[in-house]
This record gives sequence, structure tokens and C-alpha cells, in this order.
Amino acid sequence: MSQIPLVEREPQAAFARAGDRIITVGQFCADINAVAETLPDTRYLVNLCQERYTFTACFFAALARGITNLLPSRREPEFAQNLDAYEDLCVASDKEADDVDVCLNLNPGSNGSSTAPAQSGETLAAVAFTSGSTGEPQAHAKSWEMLDTWRRVHWRYLPGEPQEERGLVATVPSWHMYGLEWAMLLPTVAPLTLHCGPDFYPQDVATALTSFRKPSVLVSTPVHLRAMRKLPSPPANVSTVLSATAPLDDTLTREIENTLSAEIFEIYGCSEVGSLASRFPGQEIAWEFFDCFDVAYDEGAVTINHRTLPEPVTLADQFKQLDAARYELEGRNTDIIKVGGKRESLARLNNLLLGVDGVEDGVLYDPASYGLADSGRLAALVVAPGLNASDIRTALAREMDVAFLPRPIRFVDALPRDRTSKLRMADLASMIASESP
Repeated sequence: MSQIPLVEREPQAAFARAGDRIITVGQFCADINAVAETLPDTRYLVNLCQERYTFTACFFAALARGITNLLPSRREPEFAQNLDAYEDLCVASDKEADDVDVCLNLNPGSNGSSTAPAQSGETLAAVAFTSGSTGEPQAHAKSWEMLDTWRRVHWRYLPGEPQEERGLVATVPSWHMYGLEWAMLLPTVAPLTLHCGPDFYPQDVATALTSFRKPSVLVSTPVHLRAMRKLPSPPANVSTVLSATAPLDDTLTREIENTLSAEIFEIYGCSEVGSLASRFPGQEIAWEFFDCFDVAYDEGAVTINHRTLPEPVTLADQFKQLDAARYELEGRNTDIIKVGGKRESLARLNNLLLGVDGVEDGVLYDPASYGLADSGRLAALVVAPGLNASDIRTALAREMDVAFLPRPIRFVDALPRDRTSKLRMADLASMIASESP
């Protein structure tokens, strides 16, 4: 198979912004080559770099050397469990620690300028792991041909003019597939300048977006977007907001589009494949799968195939086909609940809860699923300062059948979400147990 350049942009183009400094594509390629020289001869590399630019340079440096990037969850004990099956591996980080083999002290753009290295498309570029939110994390191999194909597809689907220069700010980590695809791979082909500084807390995100005088793209999640509603002075130069990891509710969609004066582009994906489908939630409930995939539909089940996938992938979610190209997401197979003889999607009910004015975060659950007494009712954990249980039930009664109204509703300071805004079943179970009488 032919060699595929790791970066396909003009050397003088802006690749990243570090404070007031702009790092060009040529400088980024020089950093890749410099980091590659520091890596040992090994089969696998665990990239624990916390700074986004250093993570990106390290990822591509490993790829340039033909070393496979392992992208495990950063949480224990999953982190150690994910790596048990791999030998001949090296741990790289930008922070000193006892278990770090290579500590990178990278000064972005300081290694001069060079052309982009290339690698065979057959090379195993990365192994991504599922989040473990619904069970044990699973490993999924990503060839360089696959990742190269995805970055070009995503550029085609990114709203806006393809050649328009824009800033890129992300609240999601690059070791997660969503962040890997849209905050790391995409700038290697599209005219986007990656922000390298703090970009997690709402004010940090606003400052990062404002640092770009040109229009910017924000790659985020519903939880982060919900927090951004409180910004006293929201940035005014956001052109597009990307959201993924959980469906957006209608209320949050309207609020963010009004607050940021930007259109939301929502992504559906899975670790097995990557990003698969998209929609503009302010306009359409249905999803459309990317045109590079072969899509087979059978009684709610969707199976995806592509020449770079080792085998077809049947998605864990159920869909309703609306026409030849449009699909409504109904929820996971395990997501459908029955209460009082009635069926409903727990994900849809959760979105109704999150849409209640004053609710900052929350989750509905079936107590019986967590080893508690079966009351025949749902319960809820809610972050909602200023509201009481009666307020929430009254608001929900306008939107959902009374059979699904949660009793009890318990108030908490925060839910145990990870960096990608997901709630792992084990963490949720622990909180439910601690909050239950």
C-alpha cells in the first residue's frame, strides 16, 4: 500500500495557536520528527500527554515510527486492565512520573520547519477502547488508512466553506475517538488552527474562542455546553458548535444557538467505527449516515460496513428508518424500559429531565436495575440548585406520561461524569447506593 502523508497542508499555513504564538504546519511537522527521534524501539505507545499540542505531536511521532498508539481510558482500574494484554509498550507523557518511560518537554514550534512524514495505510495507527460506560472496555484497531479516510470525510461534512480558515477549540480529550477525529485529525487536512491552551472550564473555553479573531469551531459535549449557558460574556465569533457523546435536548440546543449565535452540528458515533452520522438538531430530529458507509437496516438494527473495517459493525442503538437516508434514534437495546405496562426510551426521558429549566444535570434510572427494591417507578439524581422535587415533577408532567415521573428525586452536587461527559454504570451505581436510604 502507498505511503500516506501524516499532514496534508501547506507548510506556511497556521496549524496551532499557543498563547500569542502561531505554529505553522511546517513547524508542527518538525516537532513530529523531533519527538519521533526520542521514542524507543517499541511496538506500542501509551500517550498520556495532557497538553493537546504535545499529545498530537506524540501521536503522529509514534505513527511516523510505525508504533501503535494505545488509547485507553484514563480511569483506574480500567487503565491498567486495558493494557494487560499488551507487551513491549512504552509510556510517554509531558509530566514526570514513576511509570513514565519518555517525558516530553516540548516547546511548540521550536524545532524549525520540515516536510510531513508519511506512513503506509496498512500500519496499525491506534487501538481505541470503548468507554466502559455500559460494561468492560473493548479494544478496536484503527489502521492509518481508516483514520486518513475519516479525516477527509469529516472535512467534507464540517459546516461552512471547506477552504475557510477558522480556529478550533475543543473541550474533549484527544484520546477519546470523538476528540481524536475532530480535534486532532481534522486540522491535519482542513484549514483549522488548533487552540493549545486551557479549554475545559466555561471561561477558559470563552477565552480560547475569543483569542481567534477569525470565526471558530467549538468541539464539545452536552454537559460542557450546558455549563456555558452561564457565561456572563459569551464569545461572538463562533461559527459552528459540534456536539457528541449524548443526544442534545431541544431546550439546550435553542439556548446554545442563541447564546453563541452559532448553528449546532451534532455527531453520532461509536468506538468500533468512529463518527458515523450527523444532523442539525435545531432543524431536524433525524440522522443521516455519512455517505462513505454502506448502511443495512433490519427491524430497528443498523449495520455499518466500509472497506477499511475488518468486518461489518451492528450498532448498539435502535433506529427507526424514516426514508432512504434519514433515521430516528430510538435508544440502545438495553435502554427501553417498561413501567405500568408502558414502554419508553430512558434516553428520551433523560433528555426531558435535562430540558427542565433550572436543571443543570441529572439522570433517571430504574432502582431495580441497581439492586434496590422494585417500587415500580423510576428514580432520579438531579443537580438543580433552587428547585425542589415538586418543581421538577410538575415540569416533567407536561412532557411525559405520569407513569414515568421519578419518585424519589434526590439532589446531588454533581454527577460522576468523566472527561467526555459520560456516566459509567459502575460510578452511577456507587452514587445511587450512597444516596439511597
